[in-house]
Amino acid sequence: MKLALVVRTDLGMGRGKIAAQVAHAAVTAVLISRDADLAAWLSQGQPKVVLKVTTGEELLDLARQAVADGTVAEVVRDAGRTQVEPGTATCCAIGPADDDRVDRVTAGLPLL
Repeated sequence: MKLALVVRTDLGMGRGKIAAQVAHAAVTAVLISRDADLAAWLSQGQPKVVLKVTTGEELLDLARQAVADGTVAEVVRDAGRTQVEPGTATCCAIGPADDDRVDRVTAGLPLL
């Protein structure tokens, strides 16, 4: 079990902004996750991995792939109060889910 958090690197977000966006994604993914997946993920120590993509289209495509495969995916869109324009897709949570389901979508991505 794991939760993958995927961040766009093309937006020039600062470290604090990235941390906040990843937190939004993680919290939302947990809130909408399936009970069995959530319980298993929690019991295994809440494993997470933070990955990166270079475009918004790549981020949205990953989310679409995950959903098509039956995995929870939540895209975070920023409110636009600080560093990016309102509605900008900044990051995405995929999971929590079995490693193989998350890896089918994220295996080729580099770590942030």
